[in-house]
Amino acid sequence: MAREVLTLKDIKKFNESGRAARGPSDVTVPATKDEYLDRLLKYIPAEVIAFYIFVIGRIPENPVPPEAKLLQWILFIVFFFLNFGYLWRVLHVRKYQQLIISLVAFVVWVFALGGPFTFLEWYKSLYGEILLPVYTLAVAIWEAEK
Repeated sequence: MAREVLTLKDIKKFNESGRAARGPSDVTVPATKDEYLDRLLKYIPAEVIAFYIFVIGRIPENPVPPEAKLLQWILFIVFFFLNFGYLWRVLHVRKYQQLIISLVAFVVWVFALGGPFTFLEWYKSLYGEILLPVYTLAVAIWEAEK
């Protein structure tokens, strides 16, 4: 399964280009556009989130070493950019709207998990517990075009 979201416009463009059976990254284009559940799965960068959770889990929690704050923020930034690189270079996602949705999804997931945000005075886990399902369910309504 290609990771880039396919819309009716994409399928029409492929059919008109003479590459009717091939799509982005030389994958077979399905006869139908991606539906809600397909978009939901393609927008969430599950692999990057899994690696982030693994790496963050290696940082001791109690007592919190002074360098843990800085390390968590650095890892958040590193994985944010790794997420973009993974989507662009490995999964060949070229739609900017989809890239932005996936980058924001990563931030929302980290926010819900706590991560470096727990060091901010205003942060409460309840915010992430509400934001994560709302964002995840709402964002798949959008069909990334460009």
